[in-house]
Amino acid sequence: MEKIAVFREGREVSRLAVRFDLPAGRPGDREPLCFLYLHGFGSVQSGEKAEFFRRAALAAGFAFCSFDFQGHGESGGTMRELTLSRNLADLELVWQALATRGHGRVCLLGSSMGGGTGLWFSARHPERVVAGLHIAPALELERGLLAWAGPERARAWEASGAIHFQNDFVTCELGWGLIEDLRAHPLEELLSRYRTPALLLQGKRDDSVPWKTVVDFAVRCPYEAIDLHLFADGDHRLTDRKERLWELMLEFLHGRGLL
Repeated sequence: MEKIAVFREGREVSRLAVRFDLPAGRPGDREPLCFLYLHGFGSVQSGEKAEFFRRAALAAGFAFCSFDFQGHGESGGTMRELTLSRNLADLELVWQALATRGHGRVCLLGSSMGGGTGLWFSARHPERVVAGLHIAPALELERGLLAWAGPERARAWEASGAIHFQNDFVTCELGWGLIEDLRAHPLEELLSRYRTPALLLQGKRDDSVPWKTVVDFAVRCPYEAIDLHLFADGDHRLTDRKERLWELMLEFLHGRGLL
């Protein structure tokens, strides 16, 4: 595990916990493609899916990298300061570190919040991303959080600047800045800017990310190299079908000529 310093106004304010693994074998056996895993809200880089994909990628001869977004896992920072912009800045720091190692073009593998972050990063830097492989990408996090809070609590959240959040995976304080920042990243802008091959993997029984939102993105985006696989009986995490997810990911990359 490495730690990458996060600076603000010339002063170190936090650190990112990053893990980078190279496959065994002779140098040159594979192109320097690196899978970069982006975990979900309240999760960590050492979760069950992340560890499975790490083993699968290394066994197939690919490099694999993961990190904890600030406020998560072994990284610094707090959940109260969580924003999409901060996630994108974290991802930028990790990409810069990978680029210095010869992995300037990555394959993003995102889950939920990580998937949404990956889509925005790809839209801004299409030259850096070979493809996006995203499980239940959180495309309307603002709407979901406000629906969870309800009108009265949302007004109190805005007035006080913070709200107590709790689900099965995390208990934390969330700042109102998260909502303001999400509003500065409208879905329509993402739709118009997105230009990276993508495979979206979504469960129809997802109680966190509405499956119709993901389908709608795939249908409405002008860029046509987006495939969608909908699991009619799949939940949000899709942990019970990790092997099938990996098979679909490799099929997509081979089919698009990206390997």
